[in-house]
Amino acid sequence: MPRELQTEDDRNYAHLLTLLSVSAAMVGVCLTAVGLINVIEVLNNWEGWVDDILAIGSLLFSIVTLLSFLGIRTKIRFRWPRYVLILDICFCVGIVTMVIASFLLTYRVMLSAKS
Repeated sequence: MPRELQTEDDRNYAHLLTLLSVSAAMVGVCLTAVGLINVIEVLNNWEGWVDDILAIGSLLFSIVTLLSFLGIRTKIRFRWPRYVLILDICFCVGIVTMVIASFLLTYRVMLSAKS
């Protein structure tokens, strides 16, 4: 295997390993936040979309975790050149869902603090 391809494969492997560990941690963060927000909603008698958005984010991070594991353990990253790009897009969409949920939660807390 040429040296350039080997270093590219090493970078893809390291990137997939990073995606695996970070997305697995983000699944835990999202699920913990969903549980805490459900408690807040019950105590304050209000309904919101924040927990639903975080659940979608958790699902996206779960998909990234599974696909990055498959990319590490199988040869799919060699057969499908855009595999890592699709994983990056899914990961970024998961991050965007967390940012949206954070804004909505902050807005809701600010509204309830004023009243």
